[in-house]
Amino acid sequence: MTLKEIALVLNLSVEQVRRIEKGALLKLSHPRNFKKWQEIRELMALLEEHKAKSDSDEIYQGIKA
Repeated sequence: MTLKEIALVLNLSVEQVRRIEKGALLKLSHPRNFKKWQEIRELMALLEEHKAKSDSDEIYQGIKA
């Protein structure tokens, strides 16, 4: 979604949405959140590995059939 689309949905100005986004990104990038984000990144990597394995298994089954 664009900032304009978000602003329309939330009945805010584009500038208000931009300020909210900037503040949220600042909070998310704070060093105290590093460990939380590290855990999320590790989980996402595991999910990607599982998805890749699942996709390759499906391809193999398609070739085998």
